[in-house]
Amino acid sequence: MSHNDARKPRTDDGKHAYYIVVVPYINLPANQLRFNTPAGTLSSLNTNYGLWSPNWLKYKDVSQCTKPIIDLKDSLEVKIDSNLDEVYGNIPDSVLTANDKAVFLIFDRKAASMAVVSPIAPGFAMDTAGHLWAKFLFHNTATPTSKGAPTGNIVYYETFIGAAGIANADVVFSNGNVTSSSSHTFHFDENQVGKTCYVRCFYQTKRDERSPASVIISFVIM
Repeated sequence: MSHNDARKPRTDDGKHAYYIVVVPYINLPANQLRFNTPAGTLSSLNTNYGLWSPNWLKYKDVSQCTKPIIDLKDSLEVKIDSNLDEVYGNIPDSVLTANDKAVFLIFDRKAASMAVVSPIAPGFAMDTAGHLWAKFLFHNTATPTSKGAPTGNIVYYETFIGAAGIANADVVFSNGNVTSSSSHTFHFDENQVGKTCYVRCFYQTKRDERSPASVIISFVIM
């Protein structure tokens, strides 16, 4: 059962309610024929569970709830949870029924969707600019009426600041970053005023796969 995990309760009361259901269920002869729990694991589980119930009654009784009782309760929780993990880990997925999963609180994991990197670059253009800033807008050239990136993609952009007139092939881009927004405002400092900023962007997935590069846009920093 390596592909599914039981969501065991976290609270003491929740754990008690869980244990009193799942341990007897595991021990049912018909279920043991399917689960085939290793004898040592089942014996350890039943021993710890046998200590749990009487200790739980004392734990819930304010007149008997002493530190040793609390410590034993905490210790048994760890042991029983570990026993259950061993039991569940030995059950083949093929024998688990819908009822087993409901009792054990097992929920099938959703398969992760595999995002596909865009085959085209983002479209982008300068929107507005002012002293020490410039705002750019990104859009999906495949769906010009939508600002949204292709599913599973975000925009990766990078810049270079230097002299004017550098050929596109000679621009050494750096300062890369990502955004899930349809716009980004670049900020500059006073010593960059008058220099030229070159910008390009890509679509990128979480696996760092990138689309072809966009056109390069350059402008003078004000």
